[in-house]
Amino acid sequence: MIIETLRAVHLKHRLHEGDVSAHTKSAQTITREWQAVVCNEGVLSEVRVSKANNERIDVVDLGTRIAYELKVSGKNTHHEFYKDLVKVLTYNEYQVPEQRLTKLVFISEEAGIRSLQARLDVLFLKMLKSKHSLHIELVGI
Repeated sequence: MIIETLRAVHLKHRLHEGDVSAHTKSAQTITREWQAVVCNEGVLSEVRVSKANNERIDVVDLGTRIAYELKVSGKNTHHEFYKDLVKVLTYNEYQVPEQRLTKLVFISEEAGIRSLQARLDVLFLKMLKSKHSLHIELVGI
């Protein structure tokens, strides 16, 4: 439901033309509307990573222990992915084992996801699973 909702919101608000400012506003609208629709008492938006900083995770489903991070544009997805991964790893350091996130769902446009898939090292992903009990799912919208 979380990803299907995002797909509908993305289709409704994503610009294909315009300046940087218009694209930024569109991305903010997509993120806010998506969060407003999917969040409830067990699904939270803008979850603080730690008290030591102001980093936030876009959406966290506490019941399934899944973090959702959105990069609206498919450009430079690898930069955003690694930043988001560090946020989840840091968040988990402040949680008891039963509350740690077990999956990061990173969402972006198809071209960005394909580019990221080509860059991710298999051994790195295995290490995330074995050492951090964290699974990665890349989703194209």
